[in-house]
Amino acid sequence: MIYLHETVDIRGDGAMPYMEAVLERARHSEAKGVSRLVGTWRVIGSTHRWPRVVNLWEMDDWNHWSRSLEGQFHPRLRDSHLGTWWTAMLRYRSGGLDRILEPTSFCPDRARLLSSGVRGWVTEQQIYRMPPSRLRGFFEEFESSLLPSMNASQLTLIGAYAAPMRSGEALALWSAKDFGTLCRFWEERASYSALQAWQARLEELQVRWVVSWLVPCAGTPLGPEVTEDD
Repeated sequence: MIYLHETVDIRGDGAMPYMEAVLERARHSEAKGVSRLVGTWRVIGSTHRWPRVVNLWEMDDWNHWSRSLEGQFHPRLRDSHLGTWWTAMLRYRSGGLDRILEPTSFCPDRARLLSSGVRGWVTEQQIYRMPPSRLRGFFEEFESSLLPSMNASQLTLIGAYAAPMRSGEALALWSAKDFGTLCRFWEERASYSALQAWQARLEELQVRWVVSWLVPCAGTPLGPEVTEDD
């Protein structure tokens, strides 16, 4: 698998209509074998720059991505639906930053996430930057140290990835069933010895990191099941 991670700068209050349009585009993309939507989220402004939306798309491999690129740029293979959709979305977005991501060996794919019933009201996104030579050791520590600690705090791994076109960069996503779970984790983090050891190891590896919290759009694959009572 490989993944396309999009950080989209939003115009005004366009986040919700844009995400709803992403869901519409996702139905077309999956039916045509272009890509599969893992999630579309809006950034919680108190945790990072806003207004922004984050999208994550799954593809089988690099060859799959090449076919997706042909649908965007090859004049004889261009996806007419994408062109129309892209133009219409200019009313909601002003630019952004994309990453191609390669999953780690312990990263679940979308099918596994869906079959496991992973759903939540909030997602934590972690972006890590380090000297490129430290990346392999970082992921070994991530799997052995951070993953068990986060699971014990009721945070479920959505994905852990390297960004091959961005030197020394890694990205992780965690799902929390509700805001209380994630806030409680942050309030109590200093009491978790395993997390303190993880932080110390990050310093040894010269890793810098930044966190943002994301709220999924209703109807997104990993979002909560919303009822009338909600």
